[in-house]
Amino acid sequence: MVSKSCDRCERTIEFPDEQAGAKVECPYCGDMNTMPALAGTHVPASPGVRSGRAEAAGYPPDFGPEQRVLMVRPAWVRSRPFRAIGALLLAAGGVVLGLTHLVSPAAVPKWAAIVAVLAAVGFGGVVLWWWVESLSAALEVTNKRTVARRGILSRSTSEVLHDNIRNVQIEQTFWQRVWGVGSIGISSSGQDGIEIEMDRIPGPQRLQQVIDLYRPLD
Repeated sequence: MVSKSCDRCERTIEFPDEQAGAKVECPYCGDMNTMPALAGTHVPASPGVRSGRAEAAGYPPDFGPEQRVLMVRPAWVRSRPFRAIGALLLAAGGVVLGLTHLVSPAAVPKWAAIVAVLAAVGFGGVVLWWWVESLSAALEVTNKRTVARRGILSRSTSEVLHDNIRNVQIEQTFWQRVWGVGSIGISSSGQDGIEIEMDRIPGPQRLQQVIDLYRPLD
């Protein structure tokens, strides 16, 4: 067994010899730790540590305690700007017509005011749903891993260690490029498919650049 003191909670963690030199998750606090190598063996340093890419760019180093580097959520306006603006304008218009009827019933017929208020509620509900949908998902990049989180009442997570990332894919339509959003997919060397995928992410190129600072690209 190999053991060490956790970088964050300082409790002693133990793992089988097969995990010597590897990054493992502390069972007590969830922090990622690099286990010591066995005596007489050599574990090459991570290229991120050798080159200091992350520190040179002003981000936390990829050793020591786990730290959040970046967190992004799906954009709810920039990803569908015309629909979002249209829904907001229609909802606001419905509210204005409803208030106008209250102030001056002769200016706006009662049936028109009712229709306008119902439309305002409907379009307002759509905007609210988009907003809640965006809040329910997040992509967190730490100095050791990338984690996708989904859900508010229920929760699901998927994560990939930066040392194991094999491929980062970005997809953007023409309009997504104009508005600076896109989809990102991350796969590791241990899986055939994409393990982390999230749509409507703002600034996907910058996100990839940050992840690449911690990947073993050498």
